[in-house]
Amino acid sequence: MNIKKLVPRPLIMMRREMLPTWRKITKKNMQQKKMIPILHLHLADHCNLDCRGCDNFSPLAPEVFADVDVFEKDCAKMADLSQGRIEEIQLLGGEPLLHPQINSFMEIVRRYFPTNKISIVTNGILLQTKKDVFWEACRRYKIEIIVTKYPIQLDFEKIKQKALAQNVPFSFYGNTETVEKTMECLPLDLEGKQDPKDSFLRCARANRCVSLDNGKIYTCSLIPYVKYFNDHFQQNLTVTTADYLELHQATSYDEILNFVCKPMPFCRYCNIKGTIWDIGYGISNKDISEWTGK
Repeated sequence: MNIKKLVPRPLIMMRREMLPTWRKITKKNMQQKKMIPILHLHLADHCNLDCRGCDNFSPLAPEVFADVDVFEKDCAKMADLSQGRIEEIQLLGGEPLLHPQINSFMEIVRRYFPTNKISIVTNGILLQTKKDVFWEACRRYKIEIIVTKYPIQLDFEKIKQKALAQNVPFSFYGNTETVEKTMECLPLDLEGKQDPKDSFLRCARANRCVSLDNGKIYTCSLIPYVKYFNDHFQQNLTVTTADYLELHQATSYDEILNFVCKPMPFCRYCNIKGTIWDIGYGISNKDISEWTGK
């Protein structure tokens, strides 16, 4: 029995809204972990489904693909430092299935992380078009497919059955299998007047979904991709050298774990207390209000 199906939607939403306060009270985000819970590796920054207010800023991104050689160097260094102490590695974006070399990325990440859980997080749109060589790679490298079930015209059950028929592990992201996917707005404070520590303590991403992008470690996914917001809206939400750690200059895994459990200067731009919950799903109009709430 799927327990999630028994939980009323209002209770799910109530829990979601209470979690930031609970994180602040427990100071969970500032507790150094023994390992990274989830390591995010972008394969593409753009997407084929432009969701409004996307916190990876994908609707604003040009066509940007990860470089295979850079990716391999980053995986090699992270594997050497972590010795496999990462709970889960997620290949995502943007939309990762847009990358024409996705099979190569699967091979590389599995080679350097032979025992870790590795998944592709996708909107699922391109799964029905994938050739046998893709599914063979998923099986060979033990890659799980995780689909976010957006409220769009897509036969998700058919996609699920396709993956299972290919003997590839499959699941839906979060509770989207049973609760309709909605959007929320984490308002950006364009003047950067928020308390960085308060924002960090309340954040759902900080010290949990750690991003590795082009040799740099970030404690969340907003920081490496806010450049697309800045470019599109002529803003200057500044990312400084204090907002990331140079992976290839790190000398130990503890150095990384210690770095990502501290507030970043960039946190002053995140008005987490002003989060607008459950605004419904929609396609982006590329209006700045989607990211500022105004």
